[in-house]
Amino acid sequence: MSELLEPVAAELRDIGLNPKIVNFPGVGWSPQGIVIDVAVQTGKYKGQVIKVGISFQENSYPEYPPHFVHLKASVKTTNITRHSEHKFANEEWYAYSLPPSDFWDGLDQSQKNMKTYYHRHLQKILDKL
Repeated sequence: MSELLEPVAAELRDIGLNPKIVNFPGVGWSPQGIVIDVAVQTGKYKGQVIKVGISFQENSYPEYPPHFVHLKASVKTTNITRHSEHKFANEEWYAYSLPPSDFWDGLDQSQKNMKTYYHRHLQKILDKL
């Protein structure tokens, strides 16, 4: 799995993030994912940095982007349905099934990358918390 995650982590580094490849037990088809610190740009967490995890349901990135978004249980969500829960770094985390299917399939291949995923998808999710 790390052969899939290394290029994803490299793309995240290219946009100024510091990704860490981690193990999320019992989520998706693989326990591995990536954790990043995200500076929230809008919404009730605006101006805060939230630790966010992403993981895959498929192993064909960039055709299939990260499917799951992971947030610490302490990050309160009111309108997103939880898929599952797990422990990570001695804390309770929730996984949410949130693929960017509303726009990803219509993108040119050159736009299917972590920069697009981060700006068009993750920031939108954090805005809705």
